[in-house]
Amino acid sequence: MSFHQKARQTWALLLSAALLAPPFGGAQEKPASDVPAASLRVTTRLVLVDVVVRDKAGQPVTDLQASDFTVSEKGKAQKLAVFALERPAPAATPPSLPPNVFTNRPGYRMPEGPLTILLLDGMNTQIANQNYARQQLLKYLRTQHQANQRMAVFALGNTLRVLQDFTSDPRLLRAALEGYATTEAQALAAAAPRPPSKMAAGDEGRLGGNMAERMRNQLHQFETEQSATNLERRIGGTLAALRLIARAMAGYPGRKNLIWVSASFPVVLFPDSALPSVRATLLGAQNASTNVMRSYEPELKATENLLSQAQVAVYPVDARGLVGGGSVADASNSGLNEAGLLRIGADYGNTVTSQSAQLVDSTAAMKDLADETGGRAYTSRNDIDNAVALGVADGSTYYLLGYYPEDKSADGTFRKISVEVSRPGVQVRHRPGYYAIDDVKAAKQKSEKEKEAELMMAMATESLTTNMVVFDSRITPPAAGGPVTVEVLVDPRTLSTEPLGGGRQQLSVNFYAAAFGPDGKLVDHKESKIEQPLSPEQFAKLQQGGLPFQAQLDLKPGNYAVRVAIRDNRTGYFGTLEAPLSLK
Repeated sequence: MSFHQKARQTWALLLSAALLAPPFGGAQEKPASDVPAASLRVTTRLVLVDVVVRDKAGQPVTDLQASDFTVSEKGKAQKLAVFALERPAPAATPPSLPPNVFTNRPGYRMPEGPLTILLLDGMNTQIANQNYARQQLLKYLRTQHQANQRMAVFALGNTLRVLQDFTSDPRLLRAALEGYATTEAQALAAAAPRPPSKMAAGDEGRLGGNMAERMRNQLHQFETEQSATNLERRIGGTLAALRLIARAMAGYPGRKNLIWVSASFPVVLFPDSALPSVRATLLGAQNASTNVMRSYEPELKATENLLSQAQVAVYPVDARGLVGGGSVADASNSGLNEAGLLRIGADYGNTVTSQSAQLVDSTAAMKDLADETGGRAYTSRNDIDNAVALGVADGSTYYLLGYYPEDKSADGTFRKISVEVSRPGVQVRHRPGYYAIDDVKAAKQKSEKEKEAELMMAMATESLTTNMVVFDSRITPPAAGGPVTVEVLVDPRTLSTEPLGGGRQQLSVNFYAAAFGPDGKLVDHKESKIEQPLSPEQFAKLQQGGLPFQAQLDLKPGNYAVRVAIRDNRTGYFGTLEAPLSLK
């Protein structure tokens, strides 16, 4: 039995007794000692590394032992604490919940691995490419989907939505893809700067040639700046969505494959010769004034680290298929520059070079995320369905290695990991390392704007369920009119406190409850906060009974989606869930 099969069996036995404590009933759940994903607040870091090993024919190697592996961090060999061969297994039936009770506990939503997420990226993909990619994904489901492969379908547009939660039923997956309405995200629609606007007839003569040229340039500069703002929205929105996916998957043990179907992600990961830091450029822009001179290195670093910690391997798949046209050399291009003149000589050569670089830039960040998380990128190929199949198969059979690093400092530096296998001739792939980040320190460095953006994404209806903070919720409809009561009990093992000395602990937790109508509009919401020092006796009571919250929502008869969230302010970790509610 594999490491994660044992973990799931333990969870099932522990969780079958139902929920934490009164008011929901049942005995308090005890932590499973062999479930590292559930032990979120331990001070000793367990580093988990997924290792894909294939033979010369590209087939998975499944007969290696722990003694065949040598894992090193920063060139120093580490002692293995975890070793398992993870392979597809039959699905298990999760425990049932009492009426009106909901939970974000992984044990109640934990499908057997390996898990695959199909992410349809409309934020960075034109509608025509979205439609092409969708047809290719439907082809994959018809011809290559395996019966025991659990998949979920997410869509990224102006927001991140769940089209289908994890299932192995191809009919549900097909329905999700067929029902997905392709739309162009607002930031993508306004991302590319338009050509300089033309003056109305007669205006140029009245203003004079020089004045008209200046006004034309000023208008173009304004439009370019607007495009730059929308580009930043695309970059920020995409990275925020990837971080949310990482947080949502963190509670599920084992490797998760994120098949990211996208046309591009416009962040240049290599330094510009004139800049010491990473820059982001507007795709299609031709002069330096259209560059967004801002470093996205911290956001990329945080995103890659969250994905790695959650064991999410990213497999970008280019939604454009085989890319080759669209340049100034293409027959469909007019060959004119921004002034309406024919590009010749150096102007033509510089434009060709620039567009070639932009094509590389458009997928550079995606390839980097794949490399950093142990996945692979599939670009410039027509068989998107086969690319998805390769990504799914790549993460279906792997070795899970775990160790406690000898260097226990959280100094934020990158710790390089290398894995050697004693058997010659095999192909070995894994993530290259991790950042030793102190989550508490990182949370303190976030601005109020960043915290607000995280909250808005966590509370958005149809968004993902996250379980970095675990809780149970009972949502009770009123017997005859009156408000709806939302009760929450937070698992204390997933909260953190700040030691104050003398056994006292500082606690800081936020609670949010919101109800959305069928149109997605917010109808009512409540929030509260506990920010106080706890005496040793209070802290012991918290550890034993959990942390309760309660709110009442004023709702008229109708159908609603109730969204509940808990935020641990010390670490910045969220737990969320969404429950349907019907009032007559």
